[in-house]
Amino acid sequence: MKSSNSPKPISEPFDIAHGDVMNTRNWFASTISGLALIASIVSLWESTLKQPQIDLYVSENVQYTRDPYGPFEVLAVSITIANSGARDGTVLSLQLQAKTPGSDKVERFNSAYLADAQYFGSRDDVAARMKRPKVPFAPISVSGRNAFSGTVLFYRAYSNESALIQPSSKLEFSIVATMPPAKGWLDNAVSSLPAPVTVKADVPNFYPGGLISGDNATLKVTSGAL
Repeated sequence: MKSSNSPKPISEPFDIAHGDVMNTRNWFASTISGLALIASIVSLWESTLKQPQIDLYVSENVQYTRDPYGPFEVLAVSITIANSGARDGTVLSLQLQAKTPGSDKVERFNSAYLADAQYFGSRDDVAARMKRPKVPFAPISVSGRNAFSGTVLFYRAYSNESALIQPSSKLEFSIVATMPPAKGWLDNAVSSLPAPVTVKADVPNFYPGGLISGDNATLKVTSGAL
């Protein structure tokens, strides 16, 4: 008489197939979980942790004038500062370096003021003590996924020399943004400085006395602007 506790026969092919299915399910679940974790990390980086990514753009609207209270050569440049990062970014200042083709001498212009429509609709009058309305340039903060657009008045750093920009000439200038220094090794590793923008333009014929009284000479940009 056979014992009732004797082992029952096992179907080996069925057990192997069942094990393969379970392994496949476990692998699939692990893969989905890993992808979800990676997606969460990427989303956290893009939405919260990504450092400011500042890009500088210059439009074709570039005008030249002179401030009689100096006198200073002035370049009015319409710019856009875009931040594609998640964190807020700050541009401390903008520097413009200009030269005329065929000359190695480079003149520096500083971001002195911001201007709006009232600036271009008014004039300077030294005798009447009238000045065009403008706002002193201050560091520009650009929030994440946002942009700033405005007209910056670049003043030549030194006004006691002959004018750099002459009627019916050519001009080449580059604009560089100054950013706050990175804090810590991680910020320094993942942050980057905005690339400088180089613009070439033709200067029209103009009357210097007219510029001092409020006229503007519109430059014809030939390359480098959007």
